[in-house]
Parts: sequence; C-alpha cells; structure tokens
Amino acid sequence: MEAFIQVMESMVAVKDPYTVTHQREVTRIACTIAQELGLSEDRLRGLCIAGALHDLGKIAIPSGLLAKSGQLNSIEFALLKTHPQVAYDILKPIKLPGNVAKIILQHHERLNGSGYPQGLTGHAIFLEARILGVADVIEAMCSHRPYRASLGMMVTLEELNRHKGVLYDPAVVEIGLQLFAPTQSVTPVETSGLAASAGTHRQYSTFLSDAAPVQPGRLLSEDYPWFKNWGVEYASIPTPRVERSH
Repeated sequence: MEAFIQVMESMVAVKDPYTVTHQREVTRIACTIAQELGLSEDRLRGLCIAGALHDLGKIAIPSGLLAKSGQLNSIEFALLKTHPQVAYDILKPIKLPGNVAKIILQHHERLNGSGYPQGLTGHAIFLEARILGVADVIEAMCSHRPYRASLGMMVTLEELNRHKGVLYDPAVVEIGLQLFAPTQSVTPVETSGLAASAGTHRQYSTFLSDAAPVQPGRLLSEDYPWFKNWGVEYASIPTPRVERSH
C-alpha cells in the first residue's frame, strides 16, 4: 500500500507539487480528529489512505486552472468540481481497504446538500468524508496558495464555527476548534440530530451507525515516514497552531 500511495503521489507531483504537501497535511489533521472521535483502527487506516489520495483527481485539471489567481468563472469551477469523481473513477477498480474510494468521492459534500459532486446531505455522507472535509478546509485556508496568501487560523476557525451544523459536522468541528484553539470557548449548536444524541466524542462515533463497516487490512508500515506514528496504538500527531510559511 505504501508503494501504491507513493506512485500516486509522484504522479500528482508532476502536475502540482503543492497538492502532495496539501494531501499529507490534510491527512495528519483528519486522522488526529478521527482519533479524538474514537474511530476504530480499521477506519483510521482507511481515512489515512483516503486523505493521502483525496485530490488525486486534480491530475485531470489544467495546471493553469489550479494556480489561477482571482475568482474562477462558472465553467472553470464546474471543471474543478469534477476532481472527486475523477479520483473515484481511478480508484474504484482497485482493491482498497473499506470505503476509501467513496470517502474521497464525498469529501466535498456538505451537510445541507450544497456540496459536490452528488449533493448528499447529513448521514448520507460517510463520517470519514465529513472529517476529511473539515481537515481539508483547515489546511486549505491556513496555507499559502499559488493564487493567494494564507487566510490565517482565526479566519479559518471563524469559518468552521459559523457553518458548523450547516455545512460541517458539528462534532468534527468542535474537535478541530479544540485542537487549533484549545482556549477558545465552543458555543453549543443545535443540530438536526447529527450529534445531539451524543454525550461525548467517543459516544458520537458509536452513534453514527450509518457508516458502512471497514474491512480489515494490513497496517501501513513504519517504512513510510508519514505514517510512522500509526500502529495498533495510535499516537496523537502534533498539529502546528501557526500559519504555514511554505
């Protein structure tokens, strides 16, 4: 599996080296959030792989579009929104653990149905995809992009807090807020049941019985440095609380 991911990364890097760095950082954030939510080892493993490959579909997007400064027009944005489907179509025939391909397909879906490519809502979106979506927002907004400077952590946290329970899973956002701003008070949000029945984060993961089971697969070895902390006992991955400078 490590070799497969490295091959996919190399292919993406030819098109856009930034995307590889982005995928790795998103995976670190997503897996830390997932650990706090109490996901099982198998589901954590699947999420790690999905994070590593979630923007694979951008190989089908013109490089000029990925680096374009300024707002995309409707045609350009429609093309950009095809990347989750492209990644899914590439990965679907490959035997990957659990629901990796579907998690990638859904990582831009939003609770209220405003996401893409399928416009799914609520529990129709895999929990892992909801986690990946929040991690993706955190990394993207805090990073310097070819077309804009970092928006900063405070703007990012305000975005998540403002839209939790609407666009983003509220329990996932709460963990993100605690990870990146542990002293910030988190305002409770009334939801339509996504997390209202859960008293703790670990209870929340049990509450989400809609998620399909993940099939066991072998652990990613320590030969791949990025996954070196992930084993039978998942150690928390330190997540920087400062803006990236690269």
